[in-house]
Amino acid sequence: MTEAWDRLRAIMGEPVYTPARVPWDLAPAELGVQLPSDYRAFVDLYGAVTLNGEWGVSSPTQHSHAAGSPGGLAHWRRESDSEFRAQVEGEDEFWGQEYTPVFPDPEGLLPWGSNSNHDYCCWLTTGPDPEQWPVAVFCDFDGVDDGKLAHFDGGFAQFVATVLSGEYAHEDDLLVKADPAEWGPQPARPLWTPGYDWTGKDWGAHWGVTRYQPTGSTQMPWARKL
Repeated sequence: MTEAWDRLRAIMGEPVYTPARVPWDLAPAELGVQLPSDYRAFVDLYGAVTLNGEWGVSSPTQHSHAAGSPGGLAHWRRESDSEFRAQVEGEDEFWGQEYTPVFPDPEGLLPWGSNSNHDYCCWLTTGPDPEQWPVAVFCDFDGVDDGKLAHFDGGFAQFVATVLSGEYAHEDDLLVKADPAEWGPQPARPLWTPGYDWTGKDWGAHWGVTRYQPTGSTQMPWARKL
């Protein structure tokens, strides 16, 4: 595994729970590609998580919550090729700009997470090797031209570790950090909280945490330091 993955794991600590593993061997048939190894390792160890109560890293789930929609990795392909595509095409049309490719189009965006402001973290599926896919954010960040992507020269683990280390230029936007001068004092939030796994089990519910809801504490009983 990469140095970036080791760094990210050290930042987040070791979970005290064990999420059900995703059968990644199904990805080529159901999704059309295999996903990067650092992302697969992350989901195997943590499942889905929410960072700062606002930014979620998604995990495939065995069963879909939508009637008539496939579950598993096939659901990811369908979501990318329908709901996410519709949003991207709508933004392109609104800003009068050239078409932004969406997976499974060549070099298309494949989302793996989003925040409460509907900024989407994606891979740019540039080429056949997923280990080389860089990250781009489909966003409305300050300092990024309307309708444009915020590009990052690195993969999943490097990107998340960079954000959590305070080294990402758009950290406040991505983590949806409220300005106390405008919004007043904010409740404390843990670095991350657990979510669901492949079976749909919500690990956060064990500790009474819900995505997008601050806990009022920075404590993380669901993790221990490495």
